[in-house]
Amino acid sequence: MFRWLRSGLLLRITVALLVVSAVPISIIRYFSQQSYVTTQEEVVSQSENALDEKALQGLEGRAIALAENVADFLSEREQDVRFLATQSPDAQTYLGFANNKNSSFWTITRDGTEETFVMPIYREIAFLDLNGREQVKVSNECQEYPFRCAMAEDANLVDTSLPINTLYRSETYFVDSATLKLGEVFVGKPIGFHLSSDIAYASAQYRSGERYRGVLRFAAPVYQSGRKIGTLVMAVEMLHLLEFTAHVAPSSPEPQVEIDAREADFSYMVSPEGWAISQPRHFNIYGVDENGVPVKAINEADKDLPENLDRPGNLSLMGFINPAFPRLVELNNQGSESGYIKAAPSDTGETRVLIYATIPYHTGQYDTPAGFGLVVLSTDGDRLHIDAEVLSNQFDRRIDELSRFSLQLITGTLIVVIVLAILLARTIVSPILRLTDEAKIIEAGQWEQVKTEELERTGGGAEVGQLARVFASMAKQIYARETTLRKQVEGLKIVIDEVKRKKAVEEITDNEFFQQLSKRASEIRQRQQRPKGPDETPK
Repeated sequence: MFRWLRSGLLLRITVALLVVSAVPISIIRYFSQQSYVTTQEEVVSQSENALDEKALQGLEGRAIALAENVADFLSEREQDVRFLATQSPDAQTYLGFANNKNSSFWTITRDGTEETFVMPIYREIAFLDLNGREQVKVSNECQEYPFRCAMAEDANLVDTSLPINTLYRSETYFVDSATLKLGEVFVGKPIGFHLSSDIAYASAQYRSGERYRGVLRFAAPVYQSGRKIGTLVMAVEMLHLLEFTAHVAPSSPEPQVEIDAREADFSYMVSPEGWAISQPRHFNIYGVDENGVPVKAINEADKDLPENLDRPGNLSLMGFINPAFPRLVELNNQGSESGYIKAAPSDTGETRVLIYATIPYHTGQYDTPAGFGLVVLSTDGDRLHIDAEVLSNQFDRRIDELSRFSLQLITGTLIVVIVLAILLARTIVSPILRLTDEAKIIEAGQWEQVKTEELERTGGGAEVGQLARVFASMAKQIYARETTLRKQVEGLKIVIDEVKRKKAVEEITDNEFFQQLSKRASEIRQRQQRPKGPDETPK
């Protein structure tokens, strides 16, 4: 019934339609996509440097704001020590003041829960007499550091004139503050016990680890009636300083509850000497051992030792990892307020971008161009291309849209072509197949089965219909002529047979034997016809 679907003509028609319709569209699609890609490469390439510069300026602004926040925090602590130095040096006064000085920190606990905790700002507040002996002290007592802590009066009073008696076994804040005059403030250096990498908290890398606990000490002289009676020492929990950089991932504009240093996208602080004083991996923060001796820093001489990178970091000594590290310390001590450095680490070759800003706090020993040190935002150079990637992604989306539209157009064209081919097959191929079938019947001589009436009614367009009608007329004429010819042949055969018979008779009669026999027969007939006499008897 549907033999026309297998027609070679249908196949040729379909292929021809596909060639003249789908091929041009495909060519247009290809060149359009190539044009988009070329434009994308040119625009992104031209925009990348400008966008990178814009991104760096934005990150530099974030670093400056972060450094200013740290400076403000330090200035507030300075104001605290100045104020409390004017108050009565007793436990109740100190305890009441400390209980009002709390700050929150945001973290993910060991069980994976995101929580915000409140912890006292100060680790210790102590009044020292003129000889360095603690007379009054309140401390931050923690059942579980840093999650459950509270200020309480501390009866363990020590002689701080001996560094061995201090919290970290080597502090000299009493000696350093002994000569302070009224209105002056001493600000120490961050210090704490170093944590080994197997136990230290490392943000997302090891959140169940122990968190670094250090202090930054402020001291001011205490006067009564114009006479110095001792020194007020206030130790700030370093955790609050760590909190400033703990949630800053340069590639993300939003604070992150937890930073994964393995992603190489984090922030930290360094002292003017180059020591790391805040870092996602707490084992890289400056610290002392149980005897108060500073733990050996990461250094080039030990670069082949596995434990080298588990030590405290000092950027001045880490040029073998990245030449930008010591350069940062140099820029800080030269008074560079902010900027950025692009450099490739020696081990990976991938470009790192270090955006820095000097912490503008200049009290006491920090009254230098370096201030309190640096805030550093560290990230991969490829992350700077985010804006350029956004632009590139927009081009990609347009290319995808063009590709989808082209495919839809090609698909629609194929459907239309198939439908047209089917229609053409029904109007052209089907009648031609019918003509072919009738021709085969005629070839077989089965004229009675030829359907000339149907052929005369064939449509399929002027040419195909006319061809069918002409074929039907021709078939009729041929049939009529063949019928006439058959009759003529039959008549001719009869005449030929009669001639042949006569000729055969003549051949017989002309034969000598036949003539003799005929003569003899004639004589016999003559004798039989002659009258007989009475005496004649047959012989």
